[in-house]
Amino acid sequence: MMRFRHVVGALAMVALAGSLAAAQAPEGRGGAAPTPPPEPKNLQVLPKTMTTAQILPIMRNFSAALGTNCGYCHVWTGAGLPTNDYAADTKPAKAVARAMMKMANDVNTTLASAIQKPAADITRVQCMTCHRGAAIPTLPPPAAPAAPGR
Repeated sequence: MMRFRHVVGALAMVALAGSLAAAQAPEGRGGAAPTPPPEPKNLQVLPKTMTTAQILPIMRNFSAALGTNCGYCHVWTGAGLPTNDYAADTKPAKAVARAMMKMANDVNTTLASAIQKPAADITRVQCMTCHRGAAIPTLPPPAAPAAPGR
């Protein structure tokens, strides 16, 4: 239960940081309104009916969990620029992200059916579970050997 509270607390901090960053973002060049992001295309793991407004918070969580920005997986040249191509599948990291999303969904589905607990009592596997702010997850150092009995 304590672990669940830490995960929820971390996600709350990520959401707060994202909203603060968005609130402080510049309004664009020369006072012009920024170009709104296009509606999503080429969705293969997320539901095809999702809107940009629904996807952006998910993508921001991915960015925070991996310590990256949009350009890690997408053809991205800058915020609001028409040269961004979110639908392109040219970067290998995007294929890896899709595979990892499927893996996490599979683990969560299998875990939920095997544990037989209410959904609210089950900690879900998310990107942050392993990545913890690093694009390539690292293993913790091995535990120290147990002291010999006296």
